[in-house]
Amino acid sequence: MSLTWFDAHCHFDFSALDQYRDADWSLAHSMGLSGIIIPGVSRQQSACLPEFVQRHPYCHRAVGLHPYWCEQHRDADIDWLDAHLHHNADKGSVVAIGECGMDRHLIKSQGISWDEQWHWCMAQIELAERHKKPLILHIRGAHDEVAAELKRRRFAYGGLVHAFSGSLQQGLRWHELGFALGVGGAMTHPGATRLRKTLSDLPLESLLLETDSPDMRPAFIQRAENSPVMIPLYGALLASIKDHSLTEISAVTQQNLYRIFPSLTVN
Repeated sequence: MSLTWFDAHCHFDFSALDQYRDADWSLAHSMGLSGIIIPGVSRQQSACLPEFVQRHPYCHRAVGLHPYWCEQHRDADIDWLDAHLHHNADKGSVVAIGECGMDRHLIKSQGISWDEQWHWCMAQIELAERHKKPLILHIRGAHDEVAAELKRRRFAYGGLVHAFSGSLQQGLRWHELGFALGVGGAMTHPGATRLRKTLSDLPLESLLLETDSPDMRPAFIQRAENSPVMIPLYGALLASIKDHSLTEISAVTQQNLYRIFPSLTVN
């Protein structure tokens, strides 16, 4: 029986994948991959995604402002996102808001302050509330703060906590708030024993598979760029970690996908 997979977070539009894109999708599709969600990272990139998705109809898009590029973001970008979401409201073409969030590591590595990141994160949470869209969150060293804020706001639209690496307690809290946890390359590395133990203890209903390609390479890939081809392999590893059948991993993660992203359609 053929199994169905999906890459819930993949920067498949990035130029680093230009030379691999067609071959990667052909192979991934032959392995059961049905689609990809591409997050938005800036106004300019979000504005280019409709044309990219039209050329690659297996891709589905979000729109957002990533904390890595805070210095590029302007308040007018929030206005543009708002107008874009209004314009596309009846089309269902935008599946989520994000990739937005908080990254404590950026305070030291790039000098992007907590307050600056919080400004853009909160603005996009407000957009998600206004347009009733799930969020795609980038969270590093800030799980407790962002989860507490969403609980305080009674945020009702859920979403994906991309590249989850928090504790069991944090994962369960996100699940209670209606969010799925993205898992991928990080769990493949020999030193990721704590993460694998956390994943073994979390309910399968809380998990989605993702690659974050071209980033977050697994331990077993040879080239510099990650690929959505890895998703079935991540599924096999997750089956081993959780002592479930591969069929169950495929079926439940697909159910999770449509619960988290209700406007998603797979071609």
